[in-house]
Amino acid sequence: MFDELKSVVTLLREVTSRIDVDVTDGKGAAELVRIAEDARRAVDSLRTVAVGQVERTNGWKGEGAKSISEWLSIETDCPHYEAQTVVALATQLQHLPVTQEALRNGTLSNAQAVEVARGAIVAPNTETQLLNLAKHATVRDLRDASSRVVAAATDEAERHRQVHKSRFLKSWTDIDGSFNLKGRMTVANGALVMAALKPIQDEIFKAARKSGEHERPEAYAADALMALCRKVNNRASG
Repeated sequence: MFDELKSVVTLLREVTSRIDVDVTDGKGAAELVRIAEDARRAVDSLRTVAVGQVERTNGWKGEGAKSISEWLSIETDCPHYEAQTVVALATQLQHLPVTQEALRNGTLSNAQAVEVARGAIVAPNTETQLLNLAKHATVRDLRDASSRVVAAATDEAERHRQVHKSRFLKSWTDIDGSFNLKGRMTVANGALVMAALKPIQDEIFKAARKSGEHERPEAYAADALMALCRKVNNRASG
């Protein structure tokens, strides 16, 4: 089994390395994207279910990692938050065989499976509904539907506690040298963050419009965060 799989991977690398994308027309390039997506789904699903088996058998222990997500992050050179998502999905799929099968046969992408599992694990009776929705909805729409399922299955106080418990603010430097932030918190705390940034963002937007500059709102939000940080740092140093 392993030799056959390794041979397939070797063949795939050889074939893809021979493809000259620059001489492919638009329709051909679009077809390559679809084929690549099919291949990605196959290997992503295999990795996910294999991670589940590694967790069940404690196969990650003794490798120098403190947790299976840390082990996966090291083993596959992926960000720790991505490894955590894969581990969580692998754990949930043990209780959702229909969703696991949809992932294995390529019906679901990993991103779709994450959202289906997130809702179905707290409300198993919604699994079929979420799987059907995944056939035609965007991942964002699927995420919204899953969030509604989770909300309906959890009372407000417990939901707030769970969100607060899972709060985080992560940072990393990407391969292009850019600094990245990703966070999660309760809606109330998020409102505090945005309330602090919004007035500064509005000032930056007005100044830019007056000078004839036009950028995305997200760019001005990033500028507002930097302005707020500078203000705090100047106050501390002063």
